[in-house]
Amino acid sequence: LKVAGGPGSKAPTPMAPIRRAFSAALLLLQACTAHAAMYCGDDNCYELLGVERGEADVAAFKKAYRKLSLQWHPDKNPENKEEATVKFQKIATAYEVLSGTEMKDAYDYFLDHPEETMYNKMRYYKAAYQPQTPLWAVLLGFAAVVTMGQMYHWNERAKAFEISPLFAKLLEDEYFRNCTRGRHGYQTGELSAERKAEIKVAFVQTLMEDADCPLAQRQWSNTIVPFIFYKAPVGAVRWLHWRGTHHREIAAEQARVAEEQAGEEEEQRLEDEERARVETEKEEKRSKNAAFLADRQKKEDEKRQRWAEEAEREAEEEANKKAAGEDSLIVKGVVSSVDELRKKGNFLIEVRYGANNEEAIQIVSEKPVKLGQQATVALEGAKMPDGKVAKRSKVAGEWSEGVLLELGVVSVASDSGHPAVPAAAAAAPEHEEDMPTAGGDDEEDAAGKAVLV
Repeated sequence: LKVAGGPGSKAPTPMAPIRRAFSAALLLLQACTAHAAMYCGDDNCYELLGVERGEADVAAFKKAYRKLSLQWHPDKNPENKEEATVKFQKIATAYEVLSGTEMKDAYDYFLDHPEETMYNKMRYYKAAYQPQTPLWAVLLGFAAVVTMGQMYHWNERAKAFEISPLFAKLLEDEYFRNCTRGRHGYQTGELSAERKAEIKVAFVQTLMEDADCPLAQRQWSNTIVPFIFYKAPVGAVRWLHWRGTHHREIAAEQARVAEEQAGEEEEQRLEDEERARVETEKEEKRSKNAAFLADRQKKEDEKRQRWAEEAEREAEEEANKKAAGEDSLIVKGVVSSVDELRKKGNFLIEVRYGANNEEAIQIVSEKPVKLGQQATVALEGAKMPDGKVAKRSKVAGEWSEGVLLELGVVSVASDSGHPAVPAAAAAAPEHEEDMPTAGGDDEEDAAGKAVLV
């Protein structure tokens, strides 16, 4: 033996409990049937009746049983009644085993194969305890019981309806309709008892024609037996006949339904495609809008970055100018252009200064000025000799970006009799209709730079 949990033991399988339960059931069955004698017990049924196994038939069994039962009947053996009773019971058991065909076949197999214990027990109990009544008889009896129950139920419902206030009210209304003077005629005795009985019978017949009325259900034709044996077969035959005679109409209807279904499926498919197309267009539009907004945002960011860089550069230049001192805001240059404004006595002049006269400034002056004349100008923010600070101002409708402090000599005249202008000044335009505003030419850039500053 292997100890549980030892090196030679195995883990229990999931089927082990089922096997143990099955074994216990078999042991219990054997224990219960161990003392139950099968057939004739230890005796031979053929020998108890005194007949040969191969030659006897049902008539011989019956003849032998009658003879032995009269011989061993307890009433015929009063002096040995107990032994006669036991013998009589054995004879009756032997006749019961051999008189039935299935029981006799099982007993013969038991005699020929006594070693097949379980199989013989199974055949014995099957032959001894199986129902002797045919299945059709059981079903027919069940249908009859159900039919009786249905009739009883519907009779009770009909009786309850006939004594109900609803039926009385309906019958009274029927009486009113059959009176020439209506309710008054009924109350004054226009209808006799015989006439009322006739009206009631006719009214009940009318109610019985209504399938929903309890009186209409109280008929044998509505029970389960007529339904099984008449209504269902007749209905099936009529349905098959109708299917056969209306085959073409049925086929045409099926084709029409299939065509309608195909049309609906096609419409549904087109609707799905249209919906998908609209969704695709919307998605493309959303993508384009998103790309446009992203590009616009990128441009805005680039513009702001440019403004920030320009503002930073201008701030740096301004800081450099301040670091160089306020004297750098007072410059000396040469007048490169002179235009008389509409307001008499005012001149719009351009002064170029710096290295190679690369930078230019626009000044409005009330003094007469000549081309090529030396000019000293105070730029915006410069401190003038009188202590004031030069500012950008609008004079005679034009912007003056500085203040003209003094004028010098005129440069050497050219061959044409006009004062000479440096090459850088000559390359520049003599006059521009619109003067630039402070901070740049682009108003939007100027506003943006102002916000950033």
